[in-house]
Amino acid sequence: MSRNPSRSKRPQPTNREIVNEGSPADDAIIDHAHALYGSEAATAIAFCGLDAWFDGEEAEFRRLAGMFRRLRN
Repeated sequence: MSRNPSRSKRPQPTNREIVNEGSPADDAIIDHAHALYGSEAATAIAFCGLDAWFDGEEAEFRRLAGMFRRLRN
């Protein structure tokens, strides 16, 4: 559940194992972001993460934040 329940009316998964950081799907997304945005791929992923955060999609936000960390490192 979201820490701020008034932010989102959608039920949020509480199990952090649902978010698979480093999955093959994430690798494909990162590869496509590099192909489309080049050196700005991390920025593009960050904007997607912000959209997920403002939409109340905490699980998707965590997944995109993990991808962003991988791109920045």
